[in-house]
Amino acid sequence: MGENYIGTLIQNVQLHQMVTRDDLIALYYHAGYSVNEIIGFLACHHSSAISERQVHRILRRMNIQRRNNESLLEDIVRAIILELNGSGGNVGYRNMKRRLLTNHGLLATAETVRLALVVLDAEGVLARSRHVLRRRHYISKGPNFSIHIDGWDKLKPYGISIHAGIDGYSRRILWLRACSSNKKPEYIAHFYLKYVREINGVPSIIYGDRGTENAIVRDIQYALRWYHRDPFQGLSSFIYGSSTRNTRIERFWRNLRSMCGQYWMDVFKEMADHGILDTSDNIHFECIRFCFMSFINRDLNDTIQQWNEHRIRRSKNTDGPFGKPDVLYFQPEVFATRDFRLELPGNIDHIEREFSIAPPENGVSDEFQELASALIQEHRLQFPPRTKDDALELFCNIVNAIDSI
Repeated sequence: MGENYIGTLIQNVQLHQMVTRDDLIALYYHAGYSVNEIIGFLACHHSSAISERQVHRILRRMNIQRRNNESLLEDIVRAIILELNGSGGNVGYRNMKRRLLTNHGLLATAETVRLALVVLDAEGVLARSRHVLRRRHYISKGPNFSIHIDGWDKLKPYGISIHAGIDGYSRRILWLRACSSNKKPEYIAHFYLKYVREINGVPSIIYGDRGTENAIVRDIQYALRWYHRDPFQGLSSFIYGSSTRNTRIERFWRNLRSMCGQYWMDVFKEMADHGILDTSDNIHFECIRFCFMSFINRDLNDTIQQWNEHRIRRSKNTDGPFGKPDVLYFQPEVFATRDFRLELPGNIDHIEREFSIAPPENGVSDEFQELASALIQEHRLQFPPRTKDDALELFCNIVNAIDSI
C-alpha cells in the first residue's frame, strides 16, 4: 500500500497490463479515495464511464467497505509507534491515518487513531493543540559545558568579518570581534586562548563548523583536554556540526543584525551605491577597516554588554534556563548546576606564542598603516575620527590621496 496508486495504475494500463475495472475500483477505494473521486479517475485515466450506484454495487459485491473493516488494534498501535519514532513524530491524527494506510496497508478510523495518539504521544498532541512543532531539545548542563563558535559574514562584502563565541547554557557572549578575516585560524585561536586565560580553565566541549579556520582551535582543545577523565575528553571535546547543530550562536546572529549589524550593512551599502566605495578594490577594503573598524568594535562591545545584561524571557515553546546571561553564567548554583570548566593541564604561553596571532587593531597591514599615517600627517587629516561622518570624510580623503599618488 506504500506505492503511488494513481501513477502505478495509470502506468499499468498504458503498458497494456491486465487490470480489470473492478480491480481498479477496489485499489482506489482501499487507497482512501471517495466514490466520486474514483469515478473521476476511471473517466479521466481509464476511459471507463460508470455511475455512482454502479460503484456502490461493485463494492458490495466484492464485500469491500471501510466501516466495520478496521485492522487489528495491535497492528495499528505497532505501526503508530514506528511512525512516531520516525518522521511522523509531528503529524496529527488525520495525517497519521493516511500514513497507516499508505505505509502499512492498515485501515483505521480517525477516532481510533486520535485516541491512540492521545495515549502514545500525549506531549505531541498537546504541542499540536498549541500549533507549535516539537523541536529537538538543546541540552547544556551548565556554564562552560559547551561553547559555540562561528563567524558572521554579512559585512564581508565590505572587507570586514566578525567572529564570536557564546556559552551554550547561559547564552552569554564570550567574545565578539570585528577583524579583517574570520577565516584565519590563528585569529580564531587567539580569541579562544584569550578566553581560556580569562576563565583559567578549559570548556568541556566546543561546537564549530568544518571550516579550516577552526583547525587550530580544534587541535588546541584536543591537547588541553587530552588527559582529563570524562566522556568528552580528548577527541570528543570538539564537535563539528552544521548550522542547525550550532543553534545558540546561529540564533544570536539574528539579534546581532538587529542590534547593530544592519546599521553598518546600510552604511557600507550606501557608500557603494553612491560610488564612494569600490568593493572590487583591496585598497578600499583596507581603508574601510582603517577608518571604521574602531567604531564597529565599539558597537560590538556595547552589544556584548547589552546582550549579557538583558533578560531571556520564559517561553513555553523552548527549554530554559531563563534569566540574564551574566547571572546564569556567574551564578550557576542558583539554578542547581555548576561551572563545567576543567583545569588547565599547564602553562599555555608557548601555545599562544606559536599558534595564535592577535588581529591588527585597525584590521590593516603594516604597510597600509604606515602609508595612511604618512598621508594623515601630510594632509593634516583628523585622526582618530570622532564620529561616523568623520570616518567617512577620512575614508574619502585617504582614497583620493592614494589615487593621486
